[in-house]
Amino acid sequence: MLVMKDRKCALCGNIDELTFEHIPPKCAFNNKLIHVQKHEHLMEENSRLFGKKMKSHKGFGKQSLCASCNNSTGNWYAKDFCEFVEQGMKILHAKKDPYVVSGEYVLKPQNVLKQILMMFISVDSSGALRNLNGVVDYLMDKTSTAFPEDIDIYIYSNHSPFKRMVGYCVVGNINSDEIHHWSEINYQPFGYFLTIKSPPPNEYMVKITDFKKIPFDKSVSMTLNTMYLKVGNIIIGEYENLKRE
Repeated sequence: MLVMKDRKCALCGNIDELTFEHIPPKCAFNNKLIHVQKHEHLMEENSRLFGKKMKSHKGFGKQSLCASCNNSTGNWYAKDFCEFVEQGMKILHAKKDPYVVSGEYVLKPQNVLKQILMMFISVDSSGALRNLNGVVDYLMDKTSTAFPEDIDIYIYSNHSPFKRMVGYCVVGNINSDEIHHWSEINYQPFGYFLTIKSPPPNEYMVKITDFKKIPFDKSVSMTLNTMYLKVGNIIIGEYENLKRE
């Protein structure tokens, strides 16, 4: 396992060697070579890296968690999340409607929700999410149902080759004085969108915050109807198959 020395763990906050966290987990189809483009590759025209790509043989992710947090949360949440994703992939491939992906799932909602929040914590380099009231306690106690009050999590269907891994950011609307607090991750078959005291970027995303109401490790059956949103650039909340406001 690759490690990076003397950095703060994104979850517990301890200064420790950091392990590579697959985002999403490796078992969620995140186990192959990918090409990564960061801000300097896409936006900084004066950079020697502009227009280029980096190879990641490990898949999508980053050095973010200490070994203890990586192992414990992985054991608690990752397997059930991956089973949810496997179902989502089959349903996506069988979709008949080009825009709406409808399917029956058997899942452990609390476990899935915790893994998704873990992914957002791991992506956030600022530490802002970890510092929100209740986040660390909720994730480090696997049986806790006390999901942080200020956060909402949404999902959408996605199979775009272009991936986003956008940590916590403050986004302004040029047409108004609105300020949004957002984070986004997309990796087939879903995109995941986190908001803090903010609305999502569109009405088509499905809010799954109520997964918090189901006890840890309890399996349920449910129907999910998710909108297919096509990611084609690095701009958070923008999708090629939706008209711009």
